[in-house]
Amino acid sequence: MLADGDSSGYITYDTKHEVLAGYTSDGSEKWRESRYFPTDVHCAGSCPNAVISATPDMNEGESRTHTVWKTGATSTVRSSPSRSLIVHWARDRDTWIATDESSITWSESGRRHTRKFAGGVGDAMGRVSGDGSTLVVSVQTGSAKTWSAYRFRLTGARLSPVLVSDALPGSIGCLSPQRESMWTLGDKAVEYDLATGRKLREVPQFLSDCASSRSTTVLGTFSAGTDEARQTISLAPADRSASLRKTVVNSDGEIGVFRDCGVFLSDGRLTTLSADGKRRPTEIGAHSVLTTPDGLIYSVGPSGEPERHRITADDRHCRVT
Repeated sequence: MLADGDSSGYITYDTKHEVLAGYTSDGSEKWRESRYFPTDVHCAGSCPNAVISATPDMNEGESRTHTVWKTGATSTVRSSPSRSLIVHWARDRDTWIATDESSITWSESGRRHTRKFAGGVGDAMGRVSGDGSTLVVSVQTGSAKTWSAYRFRLTGARLSPVLVSDALPGSIGCLSPQRESMWTLGDKAVEYDLATGRKLREVPQFLSDCASSRSTTVLGTFSAGTDEARQTISLAPADRSASLRKTVVNSDGEIGVFRDCGVFLSDGRLTTLSADGKRRPTEIGAHSVLTTPDGLIYSVGPSGEPERHRITADDRHCRVT
């Protein structure tokens, strides 16, 4: 499966052999890692440079979290007394943002800062915008039923969390700084103003995943049946008065977006959903897919080898080559 990627490279995870590997965009392997089971993994700066978070609950016999940094062919492992340190974004080994069991922690050029929560952190989720300018970290403290969302501006002079809202019904799912918009996951898909935390739109459906661009948001709802997985894909245009475009597919795979084109899997094939609501399957077989903000698509098909494709958006049409 594809774990993360950008226009410079991508990261794969071999679920059978439990091996992570980093590749440049042309398919050249730069590193492999099999010492730890990854709790989370992200590109660091640009792929295939990466940061791997390996917590004790996912690695039997370990009492500390191990953070593995991959830079080219160089590997560095740092341990932490925390049992749940998870890095959500990193520029390099000295500049990153993470959560642990009691706080949001971030490092700027090696100087660490902490925003602690009296009730501890029960759960946390971090999401980076497609343009790479913003990270939102959502935390659920102690036994609270609501979530709090904190915004980091990644392109500013300093990293500092700003509270957006402390009354969200679910964790952050995706965001678009260009529209000052973010969506939460869970029982109801809710869109909020990224600056003020004001509710903008509510969709009465469970939201499993989403992806946002400047012009649209793709919403994904998974429902596993006895024999197959069904997924409802919806396009939510920037115009909130416009109706959602929906399609139901046989899939439990990843979703992505490029401009106003949704990208997902349907019956084992790479498929698009355009702004006019038309679903267009391609001839590209895949069981894992990752879409980058600049229109590059990585897919893994029957051969197990990643492939590269391009998506273009012309008026209301989406074309994959």
